[in-house]
Amino acid sequence: MAKLQGKDPGLKEKFKNLLGFGQSRPNSKSSEGKQTEFIITAEILKELSVECGLNNRIRTIGQICEVARTKKFEEHAVEAIWKAIADMLQPDRPPEARHAVLHLLKAIIQGQGERLGILRAHFFKVIKDYPSNEDLHERLEVFKALTDNGRYITYLEEELAEFVLQWMEAGLTSEFLLVLVNLVKFNSCYLDDYVADMVHMICLLCIQTSSAVDIEVSLQVLDAVVCYNCLPSETLPVFIITLCRTINVKELCEPCWKLMRNLLGTHLGHSAIYNMCRIMEDRAYMTDAALLRGAVFFVGMALWGAHRLQSLKNSPTSVLPSFLKAMSCPNAIVSYEIVLSITRLIKKYGKELQAVTWDILLDIIDRLLQQLQNIACQ
Repeated sequence: MAKLQGKDPGLKEKFKNLLGFGQSRPNSKSSEGKQTEFIITAEILKELSVECGLNNRIRTIGQICEVARTKKFEEHAVEAIWKAIADMLQPDRPPEARHAVLHLLKAIIQGQGERLGILRAHFFKVIKDYPSNEDLHERLEVFKALTDNGRYITYLEEELAEFVLQWMEAGLTSEFLLVLVNLVKFNSCYLDDYVADMVHMICLLCIQTSSAVDIEVSLQVLDAVVCYNCLPSETLPVFIITLCRTINVKELCEPCWKLMRNLLGTHLGHSAIYNMCRIMEDRAYMTDAALLRGAVFFVGMALWGAHRLQSLKNSPTSVLPSFLKAMSCPNAIVSYEIVLSITRLIKKYGKELQAVTWDILLDIIDRLLQQLQNIACQ
C-alpha cells in the first residue's frame, strides 16, 4: 500500500479499480461478465504480504472485505488470500490485526457461499483450534456466517458437537445460545452424545445468572431440546429444578410454563410429575420457598388447571399428600400457592372428587388454619 501513496497516481487508481472502487464505466455485456468474477492479482497479494507492514496489510484487508461480500472470486483466489494473511491470527499479533482477518473470513464466507466447498471445513478448524481464548465475538461471527446462524453445517458435521461444548465451556452468551437454538432444531442428530452436558450447563446458567435475557434464550434452547431432540432422562431432575425456580420470575412465567407443558407432553411427563412431588416431600428443600412454589404451581396447572394435559393420568389423590408435606415450609408464599391450586381444583372438579381426596384436602385446610393461628399469635 505504501506504493499507492507515491507520486504515480495511475497505480493507485489501478488498484482502486481492481478492488471495484474506481470510477464507474458504461455497462456492457462483456464488463458484466467480468464483474461476476474478481481476480486477485499478484499485486494485491503483495500488498497483503508480511513485507508491506501491518498497517498496510490491515488497510488492504478492509478494502478486500468490501469486494468479497459483493463479487465472486476466481478459482483458488480464496486460498491465495488466506495463505497471505494466516500469520496475522497468531496470539502475538495486535487485536486489530486478528479482527481484520476474522472480518475478512466472515465477508468471504458470506460472499462466496457454496463455492468455498471443503474450505468451509478449514475455516471452521481455524476458529475451533484458535491459538488463544480471545476474540470470542469475532470468531462467533465467523461461525454464524459458516452455519447460517446454526442451520447449515455441511463439511462441519464431525467436529460440530465438540466445538459447541468447547464454546459453552468458554462462556455462554445470549448471542451464542440463539445460534444453539438453530443447531438443535436443524442438526440435533449431530449433538446427541453431548446433549446431557449441554442441558446441565444451560440449567446452571439459568440458576446463576441475573439476566432475564440470558434465561429467556436458555429456555428457548431447552425447548428446542425437548421438541426436536430428546431430553436425556438423567438430566430430568436438574431440568425440573431449573424450571421450578425460573417460574417465579414474573416476565418468564409464560415461556417457562410453555416449556414445562411441552416436557409433560412427552414420554417423560409422568416422571416429571413424580420428580416434582419428591421435591415437595424432600426435607432438604423445606427452606427453598421458590422451588416448592414452582413445583406446586406446575403440578396443579398440569393436572387440573385451565390448560391441563389429558395425557397425564395422575389423580389429585396421588399428588395432594405432597402438597401437605410442602406446607412444612415456613414461608407463607408456598401455602398461598397451595391454597390457589386446591381452590381451583375444588371449583372445577369438587363434585367429582372421592371421599379419600376430600380427606387430604381437609388435612391441608386444617394445616392452613394452624399456620394462620400461629401468625396471629406472633
